[in-house]
Amino acid sequence: MSKKGGGSHNNIRELIDILERNTINQDDWYSDGDVESDTEEEQDDSEINIEDLRLVIFATEGPFTQSFIPMLKQFEVKFLVTDDTDHVIDIFMNNSQIRHILIDMDRPTNPTKGMNIFADLKTINPNLIVHYCTKNPLSMESRNIQSKGAILMQKPILRKTVEVFVSQYFAR
Repeated sequence: MSKKGGGSHNNIRELIDILERNTINQDDWYSDGDVESDTEEEQDDSEINIEDLRLVIFATEGPFTQSFIPMLKQFEVKFLVTDDTDHVIDIFMNNSQIRHILIDMDRPTNPTKGMNIFADLKTINPNLIVHYCTKNPLSMESRNIQSKGAILMQKPILRKTVEVFVSQYFAR
């Protein structure tokens, strides 16, 4: 019996270790960094240096951005977060050096807008690398976007997943 209890204790300890590694310090979320945003009360376009952008994140502010962005800020990837479809299209039309977009496919971001952005951007730049995040990879939208070449990052996104993502696509 103690053997079983010890194993269970080890599993709980491992789970706690994983949770601690993926916990975000709330101070990091509010500190200044490389994050540019296009939400209602944020900065205007004149403060964004588009030439330095390496990643555009199409997402509405919510639980996903509150967890993912602080993890991404730990790396030297210049990115912009917006849920304005016209702004995203404009950015990619005028800046062919940006090769990556990450699309949130779950609410509060509109999945239909995510699908439309995907189709529009692939028309503009067929070589664009599209990543999408969802908690439900079996949804119709997820299967559709993946069948057309988008790369899944399944939620919840762990810190290790972000490390692999950055090292695979943004390593210098």
